[in-house]
Amino acid sequence: MPEGVFVPRLNSRGIRGNPYWYRRNPFYQAGYGLPNCTCYAWGRFWECSDINQDYSNRPNLSTDNAEDWYGHTSDGYERGREPQLGAVACWADGPFSGDGHVAIVEEIHSDGSITCSNSAYGGSYWYLTTLRPPNYLPASGYRFQGFIYNPIVGGVPWWKRNLWIFKRALWHREEDLLK
Repeated sequence: MPEGVFVPRLNSRGIRGNPYWYRRNPFYQAGYGLPNCTCYAWGRFWECSDINQDYSNRPNLSTDNAEDWYGHTSDGYERGREPQLGAVACWADGPFSGDGHVAIVEEIHSDGSITCSNSAYGGSYWYLTTLRPPNYLPASGYRFQGFIYNPIVGGVPWWKRNLWIFKRALWHREEDLLK
């Protein structure tokens, strides 16, 4: 995917067995693979930002429960209440476990609603939802926290995208040196 071009995921084709969601995904490696919202959102965020499609630009997203992602501000990603393409939508609480939910913004419609791609722990492998502002609630019992913006897509200025790519390259180099 060329830099700045966002291709919405509107079906599950190409997910099964794909390293973004399987062997290279930290949730899959820890035994929390699909169906699971965190495994899905982490992998999709990576797929959106991997402009060379070579499994580089590995995300720095949280690997905790979904409701903890928005508060994990040490990841370096910008956050806000306005949807952007490729962003992680975050909710706390929830009707069943209180672990929250995360999904990826695939489309933004003229009426302010958004279409998100999702997966659900113990439920659906992959599905779409259309959510309405201001709280974009996927189901009752959730509390909307906001969006974590993907620096490669979604209206992030080019200089911030390039700065993020440069920082990620430095982090990877530092990780390699520490091994």
